[in-house]
Amino acid sequence: MSTQTTQQENQLLDIEAVSKLTTLGKSTIRLWVAQTKFPKPLELGSNKKVWRVKDINTYIESKIILDN
Repeated sequence: MSTQTTQQENQLLDIEAVSKLTTLGKSTIRLWVAQTKFPKPLELGSNKKVWRVKDINTYIESKIILDN
């Protein structure tokens, strides 16, 4: 795996970016995280939560596989 690929996979996304990428509403994301239906974010501070791109991509891929 190249360094660039690793860097892209470790890129961090805020909830707005995750919402756009998944087409889920922010409130749905928060609810599903609480229900363990969605990847748990990393906490960068008391008010900042982010997700790794690779975790979101893995989630999306798992949903595509389950739907097929």
